[in-house]
Amino acid sequence: MSLYSGSFIAQKITGTSKVLVNAGGRFNSLSLTNIDGSNAATVDLYIAAITGSDIVDTGTNANESDNAATTGSVTLTVDGTAATSDVFADEKVFKSDGTLFGTCTARNSNTEIVFGGGLSQTLANNADLYTGTRHYVLKTFSIPVASSLVLTDNDISFNSTAYSLYIKLGAGSVDLIARQ
Repeated sequence: MSLYSGSFIAQKITGTSKVLVNAGGRFNSLSLTNIDGSNAATVDLYIAAITGSDIVDTGTNANESDNAATTGSVTLTVDGTAATSDVFADEKVFKSDGTLFGTCTARNSNTEIVFGGGLSQTLANNADLYTGTRHYVLKTFSIPVASSLVLTDNDISFNSTAYSLYIKLGAGSVDLIARQ
């Protein structure tokens, strides 16, 4: 859930799925408040590349005959490393040279992902699938009960045209306030 109001965004973060901090642009500050009354919140906060210039091999490969470029939805069978939601859901997927295949809009199973908007180029059988490299600001960081952590622009400054900011909880729940 997200609330945008002028120069800040408020999001209640629950569960363990990654969440896009969709403020866009430059942040002045980011505050994370543990709202769980009895447990510490464990937080990963990271930027992930959204262009083909900073990518990492997922270990997952296309596992079917070549798929031609198309604007229609493509369901792709994969093998190698399991296609997890954390790695693929809502992520841009690239070829090894940084050329965009498309955006994974759904993950049906460990062996099947979906490109809802189609493919920008032919995706060959056995092609390695790459996603944006993650650079962690916080990794498995524990925020005690009823406590807050405030990060300033020096802590979270990044190029928003090349990277997106994500949060993922290992435990607990937090209120996130991003000020622009």
